[in-house]
Amino acid sequence: MTRQKKSRKINVHGPRQQTRTEKGAGHEGKRRSAKGKAAGSRQNEGSAKSRQRADRPQDPMDPRLGSKKPISLVAPQKEAPVAKPLSPEQELEKLENLPRLNALLDRLDQDEVLSAEDQQWLDGKLDRIEQLMTQLGIELEEAPEEQAAPQPETDLMSRFESGSDLLDDYKE
Repeated sequence: MTRQKKSRKINVHGPRQQTRTEKGAGHEGKRRSAKGKAAGSRQNEGSAKSRQRADRPQDPMDPRLGSKKPISLVAPQKEAPVAKPLSPEQELEKLENLPRLNALLDRLDQDEVLSAEDQQWLDGKLDRIEQLMTQLGIELEEAPEEQAAPQPETDLMSRFESGSDLLDDYKE
């Protein structure tokens, strides 16, 4: 048997080629979805937009041009946010919990000398605390050492009298 080369020609015994109308017969109802842009879309871009905007007579805007809104050359002044005024109780609690105030009071208790700036700040805060306490009706409790500082002679006399009463109770 001699070998025959394959060829693309269809002979009488091969399968019959479909005609053009038969090829498209199965796809009549289906429509292919478009992939990509239509041919010549780059050149026809302006005309497509003008057809879409036919009802609105406007000049075609170049997308490279920005907004025509005027811009101020001076930065706008920002208003400081207005804080809600605190109630006197809240303000007093906030002032009493200030770490700087507590640190400065501790330094004063240790007989350290404060700078003029620290002393001025401390005086202002203590004045405000005193105002709030009078407003709320809270009285300052004085230290017992300052309150009861009796004279030494009367103190000795009272101790002697109380001691004699205890001695009398012991004898009986």
